[in-house]
Amino acid sequence: MFEQIRQHPRIMQKLRRQENIRFVDLGSGDGRVVFRAARESIFSKCIGVEINPLLHVWSSIRRFVQSHRYWTTTNVILQDLWSVDLRNTDVVAVNGLHPIMDNLGKKMRNEMKNGSFVVSNVFTIPRWKPIGTSSKNGVYLYSVPESFEKKVIIPQTRR
Repeated sequence: MFEQIRQHPRIMQKLRRQENIRFVDLGSGDGRVVFRAARESIFSKCIGVEINPLLHVWSSIRRFVQSHRYWTTTNVILQDLWSVDLRNTDVVAVNGLHPIMDNLGKKMRNEMKNGSFVVSNVFTIPRWKPIGTSSKNGVYLYSVPESFEKKVIIPQTRR
């Protein structure tokens, strides 16, 4: 996942300009992707969003005990992914299952700013075209708005 992010020139341009790049992992579970994102030193803030209270507590403990070096750059939030505001997010990581990907794609399309990215593991986002894929581990990289399926407009004929 992070290999694909690192290889994208627009993300690296932001990094070279020392812009704040915000990473959000939707459905962050035990927080391993959030802490890995912090270790990558690409992002200024790495946030995990998890609805399961036990996983949230576990990742919070992990953050406190194991990731003290990344205390200021990481955060884990107990919240439903559907209520998260994605307007200020630069990179979203998703490990969502196929049944939610269509609605999640609509949410991200409505909320994410132009120039942001989505990285999805295993499952594609319906009606989005990836700008990069890794066939060996099933990672899809999407760019907003370039990945949105273009609507075909058929001109109406005059009568």
